[in-house]
Amino acid sequence: MKVNQELIDFLTPRTNLKTEELKPGMYLAKNLGFYGLDALGFFEEFFEKFEIKNVEAFKANLYIDGGPDFGLNSKIWIAKFLNPKKSNRSNPDVSLRHLGFVIEGGKWFDENKKS
Repeated sequence: MKVNQELIDFLTPRTNLKTEELKPGMYLAKNLGFYGLDALGFFEEFFEKFEIKNVEAFKANLYIDGGPDFGLNSKIWIAKFLNPKKSNRSNPDVSLRHLGFVIEGGKWFDENKKS
């Protein structure tokens, strides 16, 4: 599977990668360095550019790693300590493959949610 061409055109000016270097298995935070405020800005532009209809379904805490912008402040640390099962995703991130499916369908969906 290849990365959606529209997504490649969207990502290329936002990264230091060439179009042929973008692969479906890459992740926004882990591979492309979109963390915290950069990731929030990315998704805002992404939803607008691709006219994603159900933006309210996007849960930032599941897909955006706070990274250096937000750090692990004491309230978050305590909340995670007291309720560790609240989210089974310790490293929030989203793949380029998933973003391609979102573009094709025109709506956001949780790729890890069991139907």
